[in-house]
Amino acid sequence: MTKAFRSELMKLRRPRVLYGGLGALIGCTVLVTVLTFATATPAPSRLTAGFTNASRLVGLVVLVVFLTGVTTEYGLGTLRTLLLRQPLRDRLLAGKVLALAACTAGALLLALAVSVACAAVVTGVRGTPSGPWLADAATGYANTVLAAACYGAIGLALGVLLRSTAVAVGVALCWFIMVENIARNTWPGAGHLMPGLLAGAVTGVPGSVPYNHGLAGTLVYGALALTTAFVVFTRRDVRA
Repeated sequence: MTKAFRSELMKLRRPRVLYGGLGALIGCTVLVTVLTFATATPAPSRLTAGFTNASRLVGLVVLVVFLTGVTTEYGLGTLRTLLLRQPLRDRLLAGKVLALAACTAGALLLALAVSVACAAVVTGVRGTPSGPWLADAATGYANTVLAAACYGAIGLALGVLLRSTAVAVGVALCWFIMVENIARNTWPGAGHLMPGLLAGAVTGVPGSVPYNHGLAGTLVYGALALTTAFVVFTRRDVRA
């Protein structure tokens, strides 16, 4: 598993992956932060409000990163080579997941720092007072990491099940952007059942779902997705 972990870290350090994923994550966070503090009336008093509001977009970026971490192995035909070096599939996938999770946690910490810095600049320009934010930052970071882990697990499961980057990304975006938004506006119970809305409750996005309910639902969905990914990956024949 250690070799699989190091191998995945090397892949994630490639400029295309590193700058693409990290740039998308920080870019979304900065955009939402600036819009949150520049347009809101009154402006939020917590400097972490922008980071919280960006959690859904951040989650989708994490989902795509986890998803492509699997689908590229199928698409490029490198999975067979990896299995020759590490025939124990569960350890191979575990090393990949741990590497992705570690990089995600680090990227989110950087995104939080950039978001707070942007919020401080915007509030300074607007002359808006800001309250204590350090405790909020710690809580917001922990909750966002948890929600991102759920998105990542779902992305991993989609990648293992569908094995195609285009198809898996299309399914994910269709569900989280279209289906969940439509359901939220038309069905009162959507927030209690749908994974993206439950993850939003964990990060503090305004909604009708209590935090504890969102936390429980997020953990359940994350565990189910992770279990599905491991079961399918270890049992299905590799043709790529």
